[in-house]
Amino acid sequence: MSRQYKGRSSSPRNKKRGCLCRDGSYSRECCDGTYFAQGVGNVTKTETTRYYNVTSCTHGTKHIHTHGIDLTVGDIYYLSFKHSNHTGCYTISSTRNNGHFEVTAATNYSDCSACISAN
Repeated sequence: MSRQYKGRSSSPRNKKRGCLCRDGSYSRECCDGTYFAQGVGNVTKTETTRYYNVTSCTHGTKHIHTHGIDLTVGDIYYLSFKHSNHTGCYTISSTRNNGHFEVTAATNYSDCSACISAN
């Protein structure tokens, strides 16, 4: 039986945050004002945009950006781009403050040769 406690933190009722459900999951739908369902914070997914300089294993440098994908400077990746004509193997050269080409997926490889032969 759920009880509401006056003066204690109860769950929100405005559907802006998620709450603990009886089955152990979290959902906005479980915010019923009870102490049990206490709010868990923002449930809206936020992705961080990151920007990089990348050097192709076969040609040229590009300025890219990712949404929610972390790349490691110095590592080699097979990068899939929103517009596939840029897809290929790249070394992440450095971070930067902006980027033109959007990366949608990245697969890490040990070196350019391994990346190129696998793709």
